[in-house]
This record gives sequence, C-alpha cells and structure tokens, in this order.
Amino acid sequence: MANNMNILHYFLGFPPIHDGGLMIYAKDLAKEQLTLGHNVIMLMPGLYINNTSKSAIKFYKREEGLPIYQIINSQPVSFSGVINPKEFTKEKSINNYCHFLKEYGIEILHVHSLIGFPKELLDEAKKLNIKTIFTTHDYFGLCPKINFFKYNNTICNDYKEGKECFLCNYVELNKLRQLYIKRNLKIIINRNFFLNSTVRSLSSLLHRRKNLIHGEDIDYKKITIDWDKAIEYVKFRNYYKNIIESFDIILFNSSVTKKQFAQYINLDNIRHEILHITRSKIKDNRNIIKYNPKINNKVNFLFMGYLDKKKGFWDLVSVLNEIKDKYTNWQINIYGDYSNVDLSKFDNNFFKFYGKYRYSDLPDMFSNSSILIIPSKWKETFGFIGLEAYSYGIPVLVSENVGFSDLIKDGINGLVYSDDDKNQNLKEKIIELLESPEILLQLHSGILNGNFNYSLIKHAKIILDIYTKLREGSNNENWDINI
Repeated sequence: MANNMNILHYFLGFPPIHDGGLMIYAKDLAKEQLTLGHNVIMLMPGLYINNTSKSAIKFYKREEGLPIYQIINSQPVSFSGVINPKEFTKEKSINNYCHFLKEYGIEILHVHSLIGFPKELLDEAKKLNIKTIFTTHDYFGLCPKINFFKYNNTICNDYKEGKECFLCNYVELNKLRQLYIKRNLKIIINRNFFLNSTVRSLSSLLHRRKNLIHGEDIDYKKITIDWDKAIEYVKFRNYYKNIIESFDIILFNSSVTKKQFAQYINLDNIRHEILHITRSKIKDNRNIIKYNPKINNKVNFLFMGYLDKKKGFWDLVSVLNEIKDKYTNWQINIYGDYSNVDLSKFDNNFFKFYGKYRYSDLPDMFSNSSILIIPSKWKETFGFIGLEAYSYGIPVLVSENVGFSDLIKDGINGLVYSDDDKNQNLKEKIIELLESPEILLQLHSGILNGNFNYSLIKHAKIILDIYTKLREGSNNENWDINI
C-alpha cells in the first residue's frame, strides 16, 4: 500500500447543510485515511454567487481535522427534483480546477455523489492522469429525484423518453409551492454559503422537512406533457451518464445499487466492484445486549427513519392493522419525526411513537427490540440502520429493495422478503414470527456465530488498496483485493 497519497474527496458537506449516510461515510473514510498518514482534502458545493459559467475552488474551513474546500458556483444542488434540467448541464468554462489539482498534487479524486459536481473537474483530473473513483450513495444523474421513486409512489423502471421525469418533477414543484404557500415558510439563506436559487432553497427545505407535507392530490393523468422539457431530461440523463462512464472505477455500495445502475449504464467496459460501506461507530457489540425475543411477552418490532411511503412505513402500518385482531402478542416501537402524523388513528396498544432519536440512544432502543423491520419500497442503496442493528445482535427483517439485504443469509442471521404491491410477503413473514417467536433466537444465534468484518480501518485499507492498484495501472484480472 502506497504511503502519503494526496486524496480529494467530493461530498455534499456537513450538517446542517447535509447529513445522512453519505456524509457520515465520506467523513469517516477521509478521517481514517488521514490517520493512516495520507493527505486528505474534502470538497463540497458552496456559495452560489451568480448564475455564471465562472467557477472556482476556495478554502472554506477546517472541521474535525479535515481541510474543507468549497466550489464557488458549483452545478445546482437539489435533493428533491430538477425543475430546469438545462441549468444542471451548463459548462463551467472559466475555472481554477486544474490549478487547484496541481497545487495540491492530487493523485486520487474520490466522488461520493454527482449532486452539484462539475463535469469540468473530472475532465481536468483525467487530463492530469489523476485516478478517479465514484462511490454510489444515490442515483442522481440517472434520476433527477435521486431515488427512482415516482410521483405515484411506485418504482421507476422506464422514464419513457423523459415523460416520467417531467411528471415527477412537475408534481414535486407543485408540492414545493404548496409547502411554501401553506406554511408561509421563509427561506433562510446561510450567511456563509449554499442555496443556489429558489428551487435549490425550496428543494433543500423540503428535504429537511419532508414529513410536513403530503400535498393536495394531483391528477397527473390530466397534466399536459411539455415534450420540449421532457427531451431536456433525456439530455440531462445522457450528460450524467457520460460522467459516470468516465470514472476509472465505480464502487457500488450494494448489489441493489449495481442492478439499478446497470439498467442505464453498460458496465461491461467499466471497472467496478461491489463494496459494502461502514462507518467509524460500527463496532462489534453483538454480546453487549442480553437478547430476548419477547419483551413483556410481546414481540417488539422496531421501525427507524422517515415515516413516509418511500420507506415503506405506511405499508407496514397497513399490514400490522390487518393482523392485530388475530395476533395480539406484539407492539411496534417507532422512531422518527411524527409531527405530521395523526396519532389518534393509531391503536396505542400496539403502536408506540418515540420521535427522533440520537445515535447515543441506540443501545437502549435495541435492548427493547426483538427485530428491526426495514420495509423500504424504493431501491435503497445500502441502509446503515440495518448494520447498526446487526452490530448489536438484533435480527433484521428487510425488503430485498434494501442494499443491506446483501449481508443477510435469509433464515440464518436475518430475514429477507420479496417486495410486492399487496405486501403479502411482508405480512407472511410477520405472522410467521408471531406464531413462532423462537425463530428470533435462531436468527440471533446466527448473528453471533457469523463473522463481523465491518470495521472502518479494514474498509479504509481496502479502499487504499484500490487506489494503489489504479495508480499502478493493474488490469482487472490481476487485482488481488480482498473485498
């Protein structure tokens, strides 16, 4: 493994600008690489001064020991949709990217999202023979809304030459308008940087407050398609498809993610690997909790995350309501923002709402849980909460839509079910557990008896080995990387 590599990580920034798995992973990986003796710089989208073709990388601050730089006039940043796709493909013809890369002797450019990422930075890196890596945390570029989850709460498998993109983003714009008008919300612009435009501001705001709006029903069948705009979405996809195909290697964080990308990108001539991600706080805590499959004679289900359709929350609620008259030996502990949920419609003998949680709450949450349920309807790229539960010895019932399901041997150390429109498979799995809670003990034992290979330091060394192989120009068949 080479020493003292100069590494540039592009990510989306720290809270309150951005949070979630991407931020955690990129930060933790960069800090570990720094600890291992490498020179690491973090780069993020930053201040948007004017809608211009001029762009520059400038120092922002140091945080957690890492130097953070921002891109002045990056590509637009949106987490909830793209209203004007032309804005996202404008060329940054005047920039200091080449000078920056040369000044710091960058040898590795590791990109964690294409949101706000300028193509010209990748082009300059390629000219300088800097090795480029793309780790997939979202689907932006191939999907303007990031997640391939459509306006009608179904998976997008065919964007129909831009028609579906137009509908998705049209509907999203109307939701944004409703959010702004109904709540009379003010857009607070961080005095230091960010928020490119009204669209960026609103979409970012919606990203943070997505539980505050269901929106009035929109009859999308009556929407008139603007085919000129639909074609712009096709161009948008092709623009980002070309970027993705230009990286030296793509690291998919799960087989789920790879399958989604493979629908749009020909991977035959692109070096790629599946490499599951982790974080610094993931430890082997499997023996810390004295596991009990029944707590107060009940199976305690656990749900963590956004209480929305995409995460499968409402489908799970529907299933549990269907069975509660016949099966009463359960309750579900729900952790997430319920500020826009009418709790009076839930039977409080079964449904327990606890609000948002902090990382320090996990031991108590897991000690009061029989099994975590991750019923996502969208193709979730990984899912850290599954790995967190696993690290504490807590079994997981997970949809095959979730990347974390790669780590589960069905029936041995967890349960994986095939998602279906009527949620029949989820229902059957839940009933099976309620009729035979001893299955949970078997799953817990399967976790204890398995290997635990999710330390960040091991992961960071694998990543550094990949960097080294790229710099050495090794061919795929000559690689000897223990992934």
